[in-house]
Amino acid sequence: MQLNILNEYDPLEAVMVHRPGPEIDRLTHDNMVEYLFEDIPYLRRMQEEHDAFCETMRNQGIEVIYLEHLLGELLNDNPEAKRILIETICRAENVPAIAPDLLNESLIPNDALLQILFTGLTVQEYQKLVGKRIPQTSPNGGVLMGPTPNAYFTRDPAVVVRESVISCKMHYVRRLRETIMTRAIFEHHPKFAGHRITFGGSNSPTEDRPFTIEGGDIIVLNEESVLVGASERTRSETIEVLAQKAFDVGKVRRYYEIPIPTERLFMHLDTVFTIVDYATVVWYPGVMEGISEIMRFESGAPGEVIRKPESRNLHRILSDEFGQEVKIIETAGGDEHYASREQRTDGTNVFAVGPRKVIGYDRNERTIAALNDAGIECLNIQGSELVRGLGGPRCMTMPLRRRHAKSQ
Repeated sequence: MQLNILNEYDPLEAVMVHRPGPEIDRLTHDNMVEYLFEDIPYLRRMQEEHDAFCETMRNQGIEVIYLEHLLGELLNDNPEAKRILIETICRAENVPAIAPDLLNESLIPNDALLQILFTGLTVQEYQKLVGKRIPQTSPNGGVLMGPTPNAYFTRDPAVVVRESVISCKMHYVRRLRETIMTRAIFEHHPKFAGHRITFGGSNSPTEDRPFTIEGGDIIVLNEESVLVGASERTRSETIEVLAQKAFDVGKVRRYYEIPIPTERLFMHLDTVFTIVDYATVVWYPGVMEGISEIMRFESGAPGEVIRKPESRNLHRILSDEFGQEVKIIETAGGDEHYASREQRTDGTNVFAVGPRKVIGYDRNERTIAALNDAGIECLNIQGSELVRGLGGPRCMTMPLRRRHAKSQ
């Protein structure tokens, strides 16, 4: 399929998501913080909310593609890709000895293996499946592979910019498998044949840790410029490496590094800033009004990146890039009390499915009102369970293709 993302607001045509599954039920009071949750969601209600979210997108004519379906097809149709995937995951989880058993279809059919990739695997489950004792001591109290409860946030493991893919490097070890699975799809699934991974491919060891970056920090401003948050999850050093890779391809011309507080509450740039239309943005004033020390990366000689401190503030940068004065909609209409509440429940993390049309959580009533007052239509969804993972509609989507007015 064609990939093409030149901005954040043109009509969305195709998107990748993951429906929350049994991995959510692996969360307990004892492990939820380790897996980056602050509460335990109710899975059935969570799935109902996610299904309604996807149906809202389908009603807009958007093709909704499920990560788990693509992964299942890969396991069934490409034995070599399956081998590479499972061996890579087992090495990352420090249990390489179990890879041969996971690859043995007579022991573990592909549908069961697909579930294991999301729910993880305990020593007891392994022994029941393969009929033998674990070949080595479990490194994590009876858990061979942990679950991936954050997998429904498909924004973070990979990002499409123009016609290419950025394969991200997660900050927290508990999310590394999401990147490995998503990268396998882009590298081996026939749907994406011929597309380039410009950063983070399997053969890019120099881009591994500590070069962490997550998709929630990457915002495609236009066909030439990208904003990247330097945040809790994304390192400044990574942004420079990413810019170099993009410049080598010769497409994007400018990367802007936007520093935000390195706090979990503001874990990604898109928790405090999103674009909802041409020259129209939503931002959380409690963070965005204090942004300073922005860096600009531009291409120099072949293989060279020019790093320049920005003299302009973010408002001016945005206005210059759009070619007109940018319109700023503040979270909760700028009310300090409610802005703090609604930022916490991802009021700023709306997802544009077309010009002046976004999807957001219905609970963020004051932000919705501010958007409506600015002429932005809000397609509201329930998210009382989805939000427990601290993510909104933008977090739950990986845009693959938008319908742009002209070929760039």
